[in-house]
Formats: sequence, structure tokens, C-alpha cells
Amino acid sequence: MKYCTICKTKYEDSVSFCPTDGEVLEDDPSSIVGTVLDGQYKIETLLGKGGMGAVYLARHILLGDRVAIKILPQEVRTNAEWLRRFRREGQAARRFRHANAVTVYDLRTAADGNIYMVMEYVEGHTLDAEIKKRGPSTAAEAFEILEPIMSVLNTAHAMGVVHRDLKPENIMIGKATTGGEPTIKLLDLGIAKMREIAGVESSGTTELTMAGQVLGTPYYMSPEQWGEPSRDGNFDVDGRADIYSLGLVFYEMITGRRPYSAATLHELRRDHVSVTPSPLIEKAPDVPRAFSDAIARAIAKDRVDRPATAGELAYELREALVNAPQLPGDRTIPDIPHGESSTSHTQGIPGAVRTKSDVNAATIVTVDAPPTSGQRPVAASAKAAVPVVGQETKRVAPAIDQGSSATVPRRQPAMEIPLAQQKRGGKGLLIAGAILLLVVLAVVGIGGIFAFSWFKSKPSTSAATEKNPTSTTAPAAATSEFGRYWLETLPSELAAEPVRVAGAVPLKSGQAFKFHFEFSGNGYVYVIGPGEQNQPTAFLTEKPAAISGLENNQVVKGDDFSFPSGLEHWLELDKKPGTENYTIIFSSERLSAPPFLTQQATGKPLADTEQTELRGFLAQQEQSAPVTELIDKDAAAPYVLLKVPAAKSPGTPVIFAIRIQHK
Repeated sequence: MKYCTICKTKYEDSVSFCPTDGEVLEDDPSSIVGTVLDGQYKIETLLGKGGMGAVYLARHILLGDRVAIKILPQEVRTNAEWLRRFRREGQAARRFRHANAVTVYDLRTAADGNIYMVMEYVEGHTLDAEIKKRGPSTAAEAFEILEPIMSVLNTAHAMGVVHRDLKPENIMIGKATTGGEPTIKLLDLGIAKMREIAGVESSGTTELTMAGQVLGTPYYMSPEQWGEPSRDGNFDVDGRADIYSLGLVFYEMITGRRPYSAATLHELRRDHVSVTPSPLIEKAPDVPRAFSDAIARAIAKDRVDRPATAGELAYELREALVNAPQLPGDRTIPDIPHGESSTSHTQGIPGAVRTKSDVNAATIVTVDAPPTSGQRPVAASAKAAVPVVGQETKRVAPAIDQGSSATVPRRQPAMEIPLAQQKRGGKGLLIAGAILLLVVLAVVGIGGIFAFSWFKSKPSTSAATEKNPTSTTAPAAATSEFGRYWLETLPSELAAEPVRVAGAVPLKSGQAFKFHFEFSGNGYVYVIGPGEQNQPTAFLTEKPAAISGLENNQVVKGDDFSFPSGLEHWLELDKKPGTENYTIIFSSERLSAPPFLTQQATGKPLADTEQTELRGFLAQQEQSAPVTELIDKDAAAPYVLLKVPAAKSPGTPVIFAIRIQHK
């Protein structure tokens, strides 16, 4: 069946033009309502129609589950570019989950040729309907609703996903849960550009901007989406475009109207590129000045002037609300949730109804992530870096594949790891509050060679241990177990479960992972790794970055301590093969020196004086270097056992290195 978009009259497929309006007839998306799709799903209602197809409410005929199904338009099923985009939606969605984003369950091709995606059905209404219904919100109310969206964006941006079409119509306020609180969900990540996440090539074909189509909604598009160059000289759209759009959504929620509402595309482009909206505080005097200033930065014309991440923006807004003077009758500032509910911070919204938005139907989601937390993001960059290696290293090409950690009993020569002064540029990712931590380890060329050749150029220690386990290098009777560690990795396969590894298990370049530690006593853990420009950087200190998922660096005897912590926080190896070293410090007492270990982890490289302090500190701990041994009797739960000399003085810190090779 076909229908007229003007008068809505339906006609047979043989008719091309509406006899009343003269309009070209289009396929009627409601014609399949009441039918069974692919022998599995009964189509019940048309929910909406967007550029990537129509979305329906359906019910699984055997299980009874209610789902949302997006069906690709018939006219584009033979269009290779559209099919690539739709496939990437499904691949990205299956790989990434977030508590505040729609979940995608399946991507299928039916026997009749229909290509469709099965998604979570969210009953509720969109934010644009909420704005029209209740009018302007307070700054606290707007933050309460949009904080989960900032959480999703952090996760998405850290994994290379840019939404590109953030607007009130793509923010769903779900039906209230049993606790009386609605769920906030981000919709329509389907037009996002994936940057080598779902296995796509890094060529121009990954650009999904098609001729005659604008990826975004003109009222909320950033200047760079309009083609305006940024001072950074990079023409690729990144997550800061979403931050711009989000700032405009905040502005609209609080003032009750869009900042830009010109009638033509030409005028809208001019406004986004050249016209700065009045400060929010002028439109809404009750808004804290710091809050208004943060929104002004978010909607800055040049992205280099915006917050680096959505987490950084969330932190600035929350601080503005927390520090604002409370006026009589002011509403209590909402808390970011700390419990198990991903929506405990959203406000109650009565009268939830099913959405029938006809603009952009929901498509995909982002990364597996539990509820957002109240841990504060850090507005700084943490670039990954070089290993802590010896300065006398010779350049030796790797002769064998090594694993992610020590593979045989070996004494860790902790004192002989002065910090490398390499200046080779590494690449990294800002960690200012991102829900997903991606520290891209710099292993370009000499970095990996240095790490490997240091281990290879010290045979007297490791070789003696391998050939004679009872030698004085690591006498069994003179050591005692004090801990263990392993890695948790995310396989590249879609929807695969994390895998625990230790020993000779080379990882894949670009693979996500995290450290796990268990110690035989209470204490504190510190992590030193590579940072910007391959400079030594404190990744974990007494005051962790919020991106780590940790509130402190304290460990409890026998407990599993992970870094980063939480399902949504991961490290990621560089996509170029290489070898990485981390230096781990365990102390039964909180360290007061080197001083930087007591300070906030900012992700900034250590200063020269701090590097000197660290070298001196490491040299003092030579006698506490542990012996390592791979324990892999249980293939599903391998670990590296750590033993320290029995003569180690109580309270002396234990320092060991973890090496990770990837290819």
C-alpha cells in the first residue's frame, strides 16, 4: 500500500500520484501492522518513522516479549551505503550497552527480504513533549534529566561513537519504575559514525554523510557540522559536537524555547556559526552564574573552547549547583545516583504515554555500563604512555611473542626501572569524566622495543629463576605469598563476555582490558604508566580520577580490586602492535612520598622533579621486589602469584611491573 503524505489517503501500489493533492505517493509504513514478521514478531503499532526506517511496537509470538522493531525502507535495501550503515548500527549496538540507552537485541533479514533490528521497547514520552507540556525547568531539574544523557555520551564518545543528532526528540522519559522514578534513555544513535569500533575500515567509506542528506537536526547542529572549520584544523566531527547540541538542549529546557529558531537553513547556519545566544542567566535569572557560564562554554562556536567531554560538562554543572547559594524555597539539588538504579536521579514525571515521534525513531545504543555514579570527573587529559624501563636499554627486535604478564617465576628488578625520558609522541584520549576510560597506550616504534629489550637484556635474574627455581634469586623457602593479579579483557567479538587472562596470552591491539589485584593484607595501590608525549604519568593515586570508577585507592585484604573499576570503565590498548609496562606500588600504609602520589590524579605527565622523586623512591625499594609465578591450573581463572622476600621489613612498599604485549 501507498499513501499521500498530505491528505493521508491510502492507495494501491500501482498508483504513483495522489489524485487529490498531486503528491508523489510513498509506501505506507502502517500497512504491515497486524502482520507477523519473519514468523516471530506480531506487529502491533507504528511508533515512528525516521530516515533509517520505520519503528514498530511488536510482540514475540512465543515468548510474549514486547519489543521495538526497526525495518529498513524497501527503496534502500539495494543501496550498498545504506546497508553498510544499517549493519554498522547493529554491530555497534550489539557490542555496546548502557543503562541509559536503548538496548538492541538482534539484527536480522527476514525470508521476505525485510531487514530489521529488534530493540528494547521504552514506554514513555520524549523530552520535547515534556518541554511543551510543563514549560521551562529550573537548572536543577534540567540537570536531573540530562545527567544520564551525559553519562551515555561519555561512554559513546570514549568508544568512538558520536551521536550527531542530539535533540529533545531523541531523549526518552520512560514510564516510572516500581520505585516511582522514570528512566531516561538516549535514542537514535543510528546515524553515528563508528571509528574502527565494529571492525570497519579506516578509509573514507566509513564517512556516513550521504549526498543530499544532513546528519543532524539544523536547530541543534554544531558549527563544525555545518562545515565551519575549527582552530584545531581537524575536519572530523567528534564528541564535542554532541556537547554543543546538549548545551542547546539545556538552554531550551531552562528558557522554554530554542536558542536558534530561524525559518531557513541559510539563516540557521548563520546563527549557529556567527550568533551567540544571550547568556542563560539573562533569560533565567535564577540560574547560578557558574551554571550559565558552563552552558556558554558548551555552546561555544569553536569546539576547542568547549568542555573536552560530557563528563567534564556534568562536573562543572553539578559544582555550579552545589556551590550556588540556596534561596528560600529553592528546590533541593538532585543527587547523581550512587545505588543500583540507573535512574534514581531522574524526577518523577506523571502521565507517561507511548511515544509516536515521527522524526527520528530510536536505533542503537552504547557501551555496557551500570548506573551513573556521583564520582567527579577530572577535566584533564590522560594520555597513555611509556613503560617504566631502564635507560641503558639496547634496541633489540622482539624474538618471541610474550604474554600480558610474567610467565615464569621471576624476580622483578624494581629498583632498576628508572623512568624513560623518551619523547616520541604517543596518542591518548581525554579522561575528563568519561564513563568509559580509554587510555590509548603509546607504543609507536621505540616505545615497544625499549620495553621488550629491557626484559631481554637482564638475563641474569630471569634466566637464573627459570633454570634453577631454588637459586638465591627466588628461593622458595625465603618468600611468602602477598598477592596476585590478572587481566580482564573484552573480546572483539560482538556481545562476547569478558575473558580473564594471565601469562603468555598476547592481546590484540585495540583490545579493552582492566587490571585485577588481590592482596593478603589491607593497603593502598598506586599505578604509574605512560602518558602524554610518552612521559611517566600517575594513573592511580590517593585521589583517583572519577573516570577510573574509584573513590579511593584503598584495597581490602582478600578482595578483588580492579583498575579501572565498574563495568563501564576500561583501558584500551593502542591499535598499533607493541609492548607496555605498568609499575604497580602496593603499600600497607598510605604513602606520603613521592608527594604526587597523594594528589589528585589529573592525567598530566609528571614534572621533572616528580620523576626524580619517583626514581629515588623506586631505588629505595630494591629488596622488596617480588617473585612472580603463573598459576593456570584453572584455565578459566588464571593469575600471576606474587611472593615477597620473607625478610622484607613490615610496612615496606612492594613494587612490581606488569608487561602487556599486543599485536
